[in-house]
Amino acid sequence: MESIKLIIWDLDDTFWTGTLSEEGIVPISENIQLVKFLCSRGIMNSISSKNDFEKAKAKLVELEIWEYFVFPQIDWNPKGNNVNRIITSAQLRPANVLFLDDNHLNLAEVEFYNKGIHTHEPDFIPEIKSHHAFTGKDDGELSRLKQYKILEEKEKEKEHFSDNLQFLESSDIHLAILDDLNPLSDRLHELINRTNQINYTKKRIDKNELAILLSKQEYECKAVKVKDRFGEYGIVGFYALHKENNCLEHFLFSCRSMNIGVEQYMYAKLNFPELKRVGDVTVELNSTEKPHWIKEVDDWMDSETNQNLSATKILLKGACDLRQMAHYLSYKDLEVDTEYNDVNQNNHPIPKAHTEILLQSEKLDDESKNELIESFPFLDQHVFDSQVFSNNYDILVYSLLIDYTLDLYQSKTSGFTIPYESYSDFVNETKAEFVARCKSHEFKNMNESFYDFFCREYDFIGQIDEENLINNLEIIRKRVKKPIVFINGAEVDTPAANKSEYGKARQRHEKMNKALEQFCNTHKDTYILDVREFISESDINHSIRHYKRSVYENMATALISKIETIKQQKLERNELQYQFKRSLKIFRSTIKEFAKIILSRASSLF
Repeated sequence: MESIKLIIWDLDDTFWTGTLSEEGIVPISENIQLVKFLCSRGIMNSISSKNDFEKAKAKLVELEIWEYFVFPQIDWNPKGNNVNRIITSAQLRPANVLFLDDNHLNLAEVEFYNKGIHTHEPDFIPEIKSHHAFTGKDDGELSRLKQYKILEEKEKEKEHFSDNLQFLESSDIHLAILDDLNPLSDRLHELINRTNQINYTKKRIDKNELAILLSKQEYECKAVKVKDRFGEYGIVGFYALHKENNCLEHFLFSCRSMNIGVEQYMYAKLNFPELKRVGDVTVELNSTEKPHWIKEVDDWMDSETNQNLSATKILLKGACDLRQMAHYLSYKDLEVDTEYNDVNQNNHPIPKAHTEILLQSEKLDDESKNELIESFPFLDQHVFDSQVFSNNYDILVYSLLIDYTLDLYQSKTSGFTIPYESYSDFVNETKAEFVARCKSHEFKNMNESFYDFFCREYDFIGQIDEENLINNLEIIRKRVKKPIVFINGAEVDTPAANKSEYGKARQRHEKMNKALEQFCNTHKDTYILDVREFISESDINHSIRHYKRSVYENMATALISKIETIKQQKLERNELQYQFKRSLKIFRSTIKEFAKIILSRASSLF
């Protein structure tokens, strides 16, 4: 098996357990972590699955893994052609691709339509991390994934143009030719030795040989850098021209710049010198044309470099509803990292955002943590993982709704405190009611024996009170050396206000909001994103903790304003990404309304 650059995953009974369209699925946390690990090694991941696109995407978004996939093909079409489409879009060879599927017929079909591709059933997955073909290289900044996301956006944009030339002319392609190459030697060495598809001479050299080549006066050596309106590609090309012989010793380009004419532009720029091609290439050159859609400019500073110097990085921590808020934080000078309450393999929400869990992440030893994780089906091995105390960000944005909501239970022997359920659901129900409720939510391992254990070993102490919340916030404030923006709770009645939980919720939120205000007013660099400014009763979706989408957009706008005040920095919206998301939202809304009309008219016929 050659070096693998792309893994294409089937979903049902491969990436996760179960069938999404039938009995539902159980996430496989090892696969989720593997995809993230592969991306950190510069190895991309895609999807070919027979499923409903929106349902599959929603589940992958929920699992916080959607953004790690490129060119997903999720529909009911044959997989052979879909995999071929993915490989073509990624501009790779089948020999550098692995396809994973639990169905041997799908594997055979994909092999037939994609000669040379590697295929395996899911039992191969545990071998991937240690297999020599998946070594990749360190890419902790996910720069390769970012480049493929740019390529993905371009593929989508192409659909709106009648021909490829028109698309290229609209792409605003800029090219810079660089001659100060010593600082770029590592990147150039990588290009020379890793590129195949657009490497015309295929001469491999080590770092010492490259240094000698760059120092020789008889050679003209230059690097090529490219960007367009979709983003920046960085250093994508290199050539070494023997000046006296007018012959190219090296002439090569990264596949990330394929199909935009960079190779032909540079060949014409050099006035079509002699070039002895070795082996196959995916881009043929000619001795007459010079692409007119490419504009040569002076070097520019990469946005990634700028980002390292001036971008504001926030850590957004809280319940899963904050995903909707993060959706609107598309700003060029803003990096957003997130910690949400995940759903574990038992299909149960994990109370990761509670301040008690956060503080225990540092207070408890590994043995105690493992004991809790093994005892409680609503925890998992990542519940105590957090970046909050790393201070590897500029601003912490922390929603306290989980503290406002969940009840606490304390171990009778160790004193460990665990958040679970809300408004005394657990203590107010019988064993049979507990089991029935968990079954209705499809929670796994929440059975009679767990009920007996929980009642025997833990005492109910109720929701965290104001004093203990303030004590927890004091510890967090001392440990976090950066500004903190806390998100409070709404103070409105809900459509279900007659129910016990919702009847108490407004009163509870009012009390906790007041305590939070007092804390923030007496601590430096501590702020409140006040949701009460945006929410009326009509903005609530079935619960005082979940709002209509427009509220999250208003919250995002208010957060940006606070960040600009804190950092004294004007943030610039990423219009392309923002408008794309808005257009997608409008499109989905239109489709839903259209579907309602169709269903209404159809029902009137019967």
